[in-house]
Amino acid sequence: MVPIYFDLIIRNSYELLLEHGSSLMSSFIRQSSIFIRSLAQTSIQLISITPNSRLPLLSPNLCEPRPFTEKNEQTFEIIQQIPSLATGFPYFASDIWRNSSRNTFTSLRGLLLLTGRYEEARYLVLSYGGCLRHGLIPNLLADGKIPRYNSRDSVWWWLYSISNYTNIVPDGYKILSDKVSRLYPTHDSPIQPVGSHDQFLYDVIHEVLRCHIQLLSFRERGAGHSLDPNMNDEGFNNQIGVDSKTGFVFGGNRWNCGTWMDKMGSSEKASNKGHPATPRDGSAIELIALCRTTISWLIHMNKKNYYPYDSVETSSGTSGKTKLLLTDWLNRIDENFEKEFWIDESNTSGFVNRRQIYKDTINSTLQWTDYQLRPNFLIAAVIAPEMFNKTNIWLALKQVETILLGKYGIKTLDPSDYNYVGDYVNDDDSHDYKRAHGFNYHNGPEWLWLTGYYLRAKLYWSKQQNDSITLKETVKHIRKIISLHMDLLNLNDWKGLPELTNVDGQSCSYACYIQSCSCATFLEVLYDLSKI
Repeated sequence: MVPIYFDLIIRNSYELLLEHGSSLMSSFIRQSSIFIRSLAQTSIQLISITPNSRLPLLSPNLCEPRPFTEKNEQTFEIIQQIPSLATGFPYFASDIWRNSSRNTFTSLRGLLLLTGRYEEARYLVLSYGGCLRHGLIPNLLADGKIPRYNSRDSVWWWLYSISNYTNIVPDGYKILSDKVSRLYPTHDSPIQPVGSHDQFLYDVIHEVLRCHIQLLSFRERGAGHSLDPNMNDEGFNNQIGVDSKTGFVFGGNRWNCGTWMDKMGSSEKASNKGHPATPRDGSAIELIALCRTTISWLIHMNKKNYYPYDSVETSSGTSGKTKLLLTDWLNRIDENFEKEFWIDESNTSGFVNRRQIYKDTINSTLQWTDYQLRPNFLIAAVIAPEMFNKTNIWLALKQVETILLGKYGIKTLDPSDYNYVGDYVNDDDSHDYKRAHGFNYHNGPEWLWLTGYYLRAKLYWSKQQNDSITLKETVKHIRKIISLHMDLLNLNDWKGLPELTNVDGQSCSYACYIQSCSCATFLEVLYDLSKI
């Protein structure tokens, strides 16, 4: 039995620390409910300085504020102490697995910007930006020394985070003129010493757009089994680009998986080794949305004279370089989105399984995968709502509620799909192609961060229906779902929201018990609700 005085001291100290932590955050956190403050506290858990998972150093020429430094007593080296954001606990807490750009920037708005932790957000943006190469930033950072450029979406989440920074932080536009220390200033350059090749952040951003517009193909450095023992040789080849007719960003091939649905098969027994479970090559719907919102934001920044470019140079031709205006790029996306992605009742394609939904991708190598019902359009419907027809998206949201919505998470694949498997077992050693070694990671299990986007989409689009009853019913629906997550957090020893669940909200021991993007997106939902 715990002695009463020990209990009083520890408990009171713990509660005082929690209260103090909340008091240092934004007014949205300080003046909100216990659930909101509990979600905000996860940023304290997940953000820390971790010696075996360091971030690339920031430029010594960076304007104040700068991260504090510490002298190594053995080497006398001055080391910047830059906090990093863990993907989740316990599986992604340290070493190479901690610093994932994708999870960092899907979580940055919720866990850092809405909580008022602006300095940490700035350092993360600039540190990851220093690793830009091939128009991409790496997903697994590896201190910036041996990063892998196999993620097509990370750079777009990074850009989206910068736009949120400029919109939320007082005088946030100033980050565009911050110095970025480029580790790899050219496609083929060796790693550069910190501060030896500085660029303004706005020039780094422009390079991302230019690399995509001009089309870029490359092969990963060190390609082979020592880099990835499971990948097919062709999977090490990558490409990025923008379709000149539609304005849609595209990339990848059927042997790699460059979006957040990135499970690579590893079972020889089940014959899925080297097979991506979800390649999503071609144009993925959420990447188009991230691109579209980035272009819109840069047009605005250019008009304010914070961003110096109103166009992007296209590939060189016989007549020299030409330019694509950002406004023209934006218009191409808007003109083509609905007609390319919406599956209406009259669609006669033999690949159609569901109608009144949005395609997940277009122009993928495995054409049937374009037509799968997946929840990625929920992200797009929040990030770039301007692309959507309000009648169509409302119908699609009803489909999600009926088909994909679980107790806590959103199913990652339509249960009527042949490839659907709802329970994730990472060490499954069967002969089952669809299950072995957790091949179904994104083919059924119910992810919580997607619930955040579903609720945000429902709230936003209910307001566009111009019907007070619809809005009232939607808010009631959202609050009912949130109440389940309040209970889930309170029962969780890790004091956060998990990565995913198995069928019908059953706990999954192979998933993180607390995940950054799960906590972040629910903070975003609650922030949206607070603005009604």
